[in-house]
Amino acid sequence: MKRGLVVLDPAEVSESEWLGRTAGLRERLAREGVDVALVYGDVFASDDIAYLTNLCIYWNEGMLAVPAAGAAVGTEVPVFLTKLSPRVHPWMKRVSTVERIESGRSFGALVAKLLGASPAGTLGLIDAPLWPASVAEEVRAALPGWEVRELPGLVREQRAVVSRAELALLREGARVVARGAEQATAGGLDLYGRTATVERVVRGAGFLDVQVNTAQAPDDVTCVQVSGQFRTGWLHASRLAGSAAWTAPLGEALDAAVAAVAAGVTGDALSAAASDALARLPEGADAQVRWVNQGDLASGGEYCGHRGDEPLVPGSVVAVTVDVLFAAGGYAALADTVLVTPDGGERLTRTTGAREEAAK
Repeated sequence: MKRGLVVLDPAEVSESEWLGRTAGLRERLAREGVDVALVYGDVFASDDIAYLTNLCIYWNEGMLAVPAAGAAVGTEVPVFLTKLSPRVHPWMKRVSTVERIESGRSFGALVAKLLGASPAGTLGLIDAPLWPASVAEEVRAALPGWEVRELPGLVREQRAVVSRAELALLREGARVVARGAEQATAGGLDLYGRTATVERVVRGAGFLDVQVNTAQAPDDVTCVQVSGQFRTGWLHASRLAGSAAWTAPLGEALDAAVAAVAAGVTGDALSAAASDALARLPEGADAQVRWVNQGDLASGGEYCGHRGDEPLVPGSVVAVTVDVLFAAGGYAALADTVLVTPDGGERLTRTTGAREEAAK
């Protein structure tokens, strides 16, 4: 369950930008010949809905019905459909751009109530492969006569390149994630202490969600991985507590991969840039370089990975990770969040003296 701070501040993201996000999707739906689309979300994957409305699904599940531009359906504005009680509607409207919320016991009934009186048309399920199969079938059964079409990740495509307002928030959040990861790898902390340190630093800065993973590497080195959601954007950094003969080459590999970041560069090129440093890891070590768009960091890229030949897009923000499984056991990773520009990469989660700052 998410349990962080939800903020809707026009000084951070303007009303016109929120409207533009929805308008862009509505126009895309019209071009695709879709009358209305549903965006599903639960506590594990709700960032598309958050991006469009700032609505946070702390628990349970819901879906956002978005009419295509110019479509004659049962609504002219996006409608949030949820099984949650109407008693939470005032709070949801207060912290989001949603104007209309409908609650009920089943999504099928809610969709039928919203669209059942409209002439049969085409309903799209956005990011359909990520939907629970039972929910998709329930929606199909509720609208006989309608064409139900599975759509790709149209909202994630919009989220891939960040706006100026989003980048400003990501920069702010990046400093916090970097500080939390750095302080958590200080000496004298056990695993619980490292996790608690991240929680204190990152949640204390008003993050909506925080994920902390620790792993033991050889030579008494500990890996601390931090992912955090600040407003609707995600940041990631990974650091090591302790040092060994292999930690320097691993760090050099990350430096080389980040130095190779630029618009149009592929993941394979990042791997090639880091290859010399990775060759100096212990014999039998299985290392890789990968990147994940910040919009997919909620699952660490598990749901939406990127091919090695896929190019980096200018204006996107990605987490670049170099990780290694050791032949004798153990795991380690170093990672930073990077802004992709035409001229190179800007390391947003670079740490400079975070431990010294914490000691003051």
